[in-house]
Amino acid sequence: MKTKILTAVFAVFALFAFAACGEKPTLDKVMAEHGKVHKDNAFSFATVEEQRAQGRANAGAASVEYQRQNPRVQGWETIVKADTTHSSTCPQGDGWAEVVFMRTEREDGKTKNLQIEKATVMCSTVSATQGCVMVAPVDNWSKHPGKTQDGTCASTREVPFPLPKAVGAK
Repeated sequence: MKTKILTAVFAVFALFAFAACGEKPTLDKVMAEHGKVHKDNAFSFATVEEQRAQGRANAGAASVEYQRQNPRVQGWETIVKADTTHSSTCPQGDGWAEVVFMRTEREDGKTKNLQIEKATVMCSTVSATQGCVMVAPVDNWSKHPGKTQDGTCASTREVPFPLPKAVGAK
């Protein structure tokens, strides 16, 4: 009888011990470790895509505000690109995305463009307050502190995960 109880206790203990094997850590655990993500606790494709979409929405909202304040690009078409640093080990990205404003001129009834004008800005994927910074035709980006973050996975102390919905973002 005593052997059966010990065997049952051992079996339950083993079940719990092996159940934890292969489990991905929770978001809270990863964030408690200051967002240190590596291949063993990487996030799913769906999670990365959610973050990429939220980052694009936030950058798009920032670009709308930038365009409203900047007569140079008012009324131009907007192309919002994704933060290129989003990955399974960096779902929050670097916090910046490229936005291109474009205006074309063409003769009535023609399809060939006579002139294309572009202006490129880098917009925050996390903060409406950080807004956007001009890259071209005037380069303000190279002097901006965000330039050093661009292309490098940001700490979750700088760029939170999950990305918040910035003011005006969809």
